[in-house]
Amino acid sequence: MSLLSRLCRSVFMLVKLKDYERIHRIISSVVSHHGNDPAHSCMWFSFFGAHILRSHYKVAATVRCGLAAFYVCDKNEILFFGEMTDDGGTGALDKFHCWIEADGWVIDFMAPAFPNLMGPSLQINPKMFQQRQSDMVVNFKDLRHPGDYFLAPTDHLTEARLKHLVEEPIYDDLVEICTQWFAKSPRKMRSKIEMTINSGKKVALNLSGPSVRGRW
Repeated sequence: MSLLSRLCRSVFMLVKLKDYERIHRIISSVVSHHGNDPAHSCMWFSFFGAHILRSHYKVAATVRCGLAAFYVCDKNEILFFGEMTDDGGTGALDKFHCWIEADGWVIDFMAPAFPNLMGPSLQINPKMFQQRQSDMVVNFKDLRHPGDYFLAPTDHLTEARLKHLVEEPIYDDLVEICTQWFAKSPRKMRSKIEMTINSGKKVALNLSGPSVRGRW
């Protein structure tokens, strides 16, 4: 895709960069408070992010799980989530990635944490991943430029991961925290939030996570 095409498409994104950053930081804060590493929490980012999109953007946001591959920098670095097979690759219960599909867009709210998976030798800024579904390459072997991506969702894997997540006792509370905390720019958003969860316990969270610089 030409640079001009990328610039034109970036103007009409479903989620503005500032709001994407807010969503990433909210979920990152919740995930960290719950004792998980944001760089290994694609389920939380996808399921919580999809709920925010449905609530605040009124779009039909669907979570998918399966194989995923992203070309992240000019040094021919590809971030691959999945399992290689004789047929090429597939998602597996312990080797997979989650993302969101909404109104023809693919959105990955975990993407700013990708640099934490690439090792200290690569200096990569935290970036947004939000691309048109129609821009996906046909095969993961066709990944050649930063921003190129390939996804292969697996229905049974998505169902299994969703079942696993919603069985978490605190799931509904965390979804509610994320949804109530978020506010679209230019509205001011709180830097911390205090809520009483269903158990009666009070939870205080401070907003954390990196600033997002540009997009893949």
